[in-house]
Amino acid sequence: MQTAKVELLAPAGSREAFLGALSAGADAVYLGMEKFGARAYAENFSEEDLITTIRQAHLFGARIYLTVNTLTKETELPELTDQVSRLWKKGLDGVIVQDLGVLRALGRACPGLLLHASTQLSVTSAEGVRFLKRLGVSRVVPARELSLEELRALKEEGQIEVEAFIHGAMCYSYSGRCLMSGFLGGRSGNRGRCAGTCRLPYRVLDETGRPAGIDAGRKECYPLSMKDMSVLSILPELMDAGIDSFKIEGRMKKPEYAAGVTAIYRKYIDRFYAWDRAGRPGTWKIDPEDLRQLKSLYIRTDLGTGYYHQRNGRSLLTIGAPGYAGADEAVLDRIRDTYLKGLPQRPVQGRAVLKIGEPASLTVTAGEISVTSRAGTCQAAQGRPVTGEDVRIRLMKTGGTPFVFTDLEVEAEEGLFIPNGALNGLRREALSELEDKIASSRLPGQGTSAPGPDETDLLPERPRTDAGEGGLWAMVSNRDQLREACLAGADAVILDGFSAPLPETYRGLAARALPSILRMEDRRLLAPYLKAPALLVRTLEELEYLLEHDYRGKILADASLYISSREAAAVLMKVCDRFLLSHELSRHEIWPLLEGEGAARAMIQVYGRIPLMHTAGCLRKTEGLCLKEGGKGRAGDFWYLEDRKKVRFPVRILCGSCMNVVYNAHPLSLHSFLKEKVPASCGVRLLSFTTESARETREILTWFRDLEAGKADPGSVPFRDYTTGHYRKGVL
Repeated sequence: MQTAKVELLAPAGSREAFLGALSAGADAVYLGMEKFGARAYAENFSEEDLITTIRQAHLFGARIYLTVNTLTKETELPELTDQVSRLWKKGLDGVIVQDLGVLRALGRACPGLLLHASTQLSVTSAEGVRFLKRLGVSRVVPARELSLEELRALKEEGQIEVEAFIHGAMCYSYSGRCLMSGFLGGRSGNRGRCAGTCRLPYRVLDETGRPAGIDAGRKECYPLSMKDMSVLSILPELMDAGIDSFKIEGRMKKPEYAAGVTAIYRKYIDRFYAWDRAGRPGTWKIDPEDLRQLKSLYIRTDLGTGYYHQRNGRSLLTIGAPGYAGADEAVLDRIRDTYLKGLPQRPVQGRAVLKIGEPASLTVTAGEISVTSRAGTCQAAQGRPVTGEDVRIRLMKTGGTPFVFTDLEVEAEEGLFIPNGALNGLRREALSELEDKIASSRLPGQGTSAPGPDETDLLPERPRTDAGEGGLWAMVSNRDQLREACLAGADAVILDGFSAPLPETYRGLAARALPSILRMEDRRLLAPYLKAPALLVRTLEELEYLLEHDYRGKILADASLYISSREAAAVLMKVCDRFLLSHELSRHEIWPLLEGEGAARAMIQVYGRIPLMHTAGCLRKTEGLCLKEGGKGRAGDFWYLEDRKKVRFPVRILCGSCMNVVYNAHPLSLHSFLKEKVPASCGVRLLSFTTESARETREILTWFRDLEAGKADPGSVPFRDYTTGHYRKGVL
């Protein structure tokens, strides 16, 4: 039988959406400031609005979580920290964070503020949880790709609060591991400005470049467009998994959505508890009318239960139509009339005592909080006396306040008189005092369960090692590329996705790249890596695994760990020997990160295709050609996504990990900037090889080496199309 109550967490992209969610029964609401949130195009809240909203939420026993779940640049961090600190002092309950530097800064500035790890951090196992707990995190929002079994294990092993999505839009890529919008349109999903490139049409091409599988003849195909999620049918399973908070997606959506969806889930969460107390008689059922209403609230063409019972596959997608199906105006009108009429009123209880010769008193109680006010002096009546019923009628008039009496006891001595104005003043004073007392009870230090300042930033200080030789490094994807990189004189090589012996004559550093995503079942794959002299870590799970196993080799942090400020660099430099700079930074944004030891430890990618998406979804599986289910081909082959402009994006099919990596159509190349202070100051210039042939690998690496030595012409580029990424201007 269920005991702990789950939190129903609703989205609010506007003031009206907040009021609607509150009226519909949300236990907590998450919302964003005008900056620093992952929904930059929502209406969002000014600081003044937020202070009012926090106070009003607390009046109804609800909590407010602020979304600061974007990557924060060096110049932005002081403003973010100051603003959150001011809101924390006004009672802000918690923040949802993606950036490691923000976690570190807020842990110091706001001791006791609840720090929640955003789904943008793509937490997939208890190892990631344990790393984040070192930084003071008290709750995680895991990757939406996790199964119900993985969520249950993550909570049990990690011993932390878990917040999981139950309704709303789904990303095709692991959240926080998508750069597609930024590289294709200059609008970063990691900065709250996703352009929704996964909702565009693409053709799926196999390794030969021909249309593949089920959709080969389809005129328009949306192989990256996910169905919206709705878990009403499996709600008891999520309740039994011990999840602490059920989260509704949708800060970009209308107030009617926030209120309507919240109301339905409130209904079924409450119904579950009643059903559970009764011994769970019969089967769990959903009213068809409630399903119809959900489908009438700005969802896509269909609903599904997400990844909770399915690793990937065609049934998770809206292959034929990516857009919203619209909304039922009658349903919207009903929601507006019920939930969008302004601030609701909180039930309170009262007791008034009136005796001749004494001030009138009114005690008002809301939950465990009670106040007593006194006003006027009751006199003996000279004419018609005031009765207890008269007093009751006058005090019950709470319109214009956030309270309503559900029970009001009046003890009035016979034959007394008190002016109506005195009774009005008594009521106003009591309710105002109650409001202030409720608000002040939720200020910093009042009942928070967050770690204190001595419990944050508990990362170990790994012994400093020589970061190794700098220079030109090569990351390679197959044996042919490895051979040619060694022959071309790479100062170090990183083997990505395979293992192979190096040529006997090679004397440079040899590192191995860990998997792009580490799921629970992948832990068994890591033990052999511990023998490598250097490892490139892509996830927090992998980093924590190495710390717990006392790995003594060199730890290299990949760009997917997102160093965008000195605070973030300070986190990783405690435990890593080198870090690859974020692909979304401009040269001007990189330069401050190279101060002090940053330059010697920084790596910058100067050539190669940038991974735009890491996906649990698989193009082979979508097209009915999964190798594990009888499809023909080879694991590790590159397939392609072709957009409307006939541009092709290579997709690496990683069958061993049951995932795909989508790469940019054109390689990044910073060859024209190699003499600038940023690349020249970085200890390592990295070249990444994916689809290149053996010959191309050797030619490109040799050309870059000659270019650095002044022996090559910058205009004689040994490849066709390329991009300079965000190096010139950064990303929005």
